[in-house]
Amino acid sequence: MWGGTSGTVVFIHGKANCSESSLASFSAQCGNDPRGYWLNSTSDGGDGHDFMDEATIKVNSDGSLTTFEAIAVRYDGENQSFQKATNDVAACLMDLAAGTNASGCNPSLVRRTSFSVVVHSMGGAIIDRILSSNFWPKLTGTGGAILGSPVTSAGALAGAKSASALFGVDGASNFCTSLVSFVAGWAIKNAGGQSLTRGSVIGEARNGLAGKSPRWVLKVTSTGGSGSCNNNSVDSIAESVNDTPMGLLCGCVGFSSSDDTDGVLWQFDTDPTSNPSGSNGGKLRAEYTGLYWHWVASFANHSHNRNDAYVRKYGFQTATACFPISPARVSGSSRGEEALVRCGRAPRARGAGALALPARA
Repeated sequence: MWGGTSGTVVFIHGKANCSESSLASFSAQCGNDPRGYWLNSTSDGGDGHDFMDEATIKVNSDGSLTTFEAIAVRYDGENQSFQKATNDVAACLMDLAAGTNASGCNPSLVRRTSFSVVVHSMGGAIIDRILSSNFWPKLTGTGGAILGSPVTSAGALAGAKSASALFGVDGASNFCTSLVSFVAGWAIKNAGGQSLTRGSVIGEARNGLAGKSPRWVLKVTSTGGSGSCNNNSVDSIAESVNDTPMGLLCGCVGFSSSDDTDGVLWQFDTDPTSNPSGSNGGKLRAEYTGLYWHWVASFANHSHNRNDAYVRKYGFQTATACFPISPARVSGSSRGEEALVRCGRAPRARGAGALALPARA
């Protein structure tokens, strides 16, 4: 998607159908534009830059830039469980590593024998399954294609309390959530969401298929706002601006200082570990015995953890378009906030596009 000279970073999006237009909940924004899921679109009041571009630039002390290539993978995360989506994504990554097209996602036969990985939301559950299960040793084993420590930006590593509330399980529902589920469930209930309930994902961890990463996963966690379930303690940008049903659901579920939320995921969802004292912090989840590092605490709401944080404010671009609030220190970036480079920097050349899985028969 973006050119670079210092290595390749693969971006795996969250719960969205970005590849199969014939199926329900197809997102034309990400399906038709490889930047779409990660883009702060000008039509939404943004400045046209995207998370992938900015997360793959390192600003050196002399002001020069070190760039990393960015590649986007598209898949269907709505009409199938995250477990099945993991199979699709892993097959696509295998094709990228080998320069083949067995999955149908790589018709141009792009080959990158090694790459780093950055994910958002449901992508957290996907990369954790890839790492924990060891089903794909050519990706994760000795000499495997995936390099170093994957980064999860608001990753649903231990499921999603919002999904549990939506489907009335795991003790997360109440009258208010039931009402939202009844009124808006047609738009937000699907196989992908049902697979992300806390009970479902933690159950996978009990079975050894999650929570067992043999390498450090760097967690950009959902800190929350200690003032609203949509992170308004620093700057009042509610998740409901981007996603009204989920914003309403978040308000129904509630929050606390020990389990605050970004509007979709809570801290126990994004920051699980069985060893808080040895993992730079985190939320105790006995099932997560792998390596999960509490890396960066983000004050962004869930949507802004993936699309160039805070240039959209209540549907409009701010006067300065520079809100350095949500850290995105990924892929070798040396700066504290991704927004700082956007301000005043011309965009670099774009690449060919995304790896996308074909529609099912």
